[in-house]
Amino acid sequence: MELTDGSMEKVLSGCPNLERLELQKVSGIQRLEIRSVKMIVLTIEEYYDKNHDIWLEIIAPHIKHLEILGLCSQIRIVQRNVSSLVYAILRLHFDFKNEESNLEKELSCLKELLHGVAHVECLEMSSWCIEGGSLHHQARNWLVLKLADNQLDFPGICSFLQSSLDLETLVIDWFEDASRDLLLRYTNEDKQIRRFETQF
Repeated sequence: MELTDGSMEKVLSGCPNLERLELQKVSGIQRLEIRSVKMIVLTIEEYYDKNHDIWLEIIAPHIKHLEILGLCSQIRIVQRNVSSLVYAILRLHFDFKNEESNLEKELSCLKELLHGVAHVECLEMSSWCIEGGSLHHQARNWLVLKLADNQLDFPGICSFLQSSLDLETLVIDWFEDASRDLLLRYTNEDKQIRRFETQF
C-alpha cells in the first residue's frame, strides 16, 4: 500500500486514542512521527521504497514495544527518538535487489538499526540479524534469539552475549525439529566449552 507522510499524519491525528499501529506491506513513507502518549505498540511488516537512498525515519518517543518484520528497505531509528522503548523484535532482512555490494549495505543498515534499539531491556532477533549484527555493551536483561538455520551461529551468539553482561534471561529458539536436533551434537560439555572459548 502506497502511503505519504501527510496521509499517515492525518490517520494518526484522527485517532488520538490509538494504542497500537500495524503497518503491513507499505511504501512511500519517509518519516513516521508518532507523538501520542497513548500509542505504545508499533509493528512494521514489509516496508519498501523504490528509492534505496531514502530511509524511513521513526520518531516515536512514547512507544514501548516495536516490531520490524519481513523484507524491508532502510529503516532508521535514533535512540533519543524512541527513548521509552523497552521491547524490540527484529525479524527482518533488507532487500536491495538493484544495488551493488548488497551485503555491505545490508550489514551497514542492520548495524545502524541495532544501535537504535541497543538500549532496550528485551531484544528478540532472527537468525539473519544475529549473523550480521553486533552491539556494544548494554544493560539488557532479556535476549531472545530465533534460529531457523541448519547450523548454530556460535560467533553471532557469542557476540551478543559479550555485549549483554547484565543478561538475566537468554532464550534460544529453533523453528524446526531438525535444528533442535543439531543442538544435541553439542551436548558434550568439553566440546561446548572448547567451542565457546574460541569465540571469547
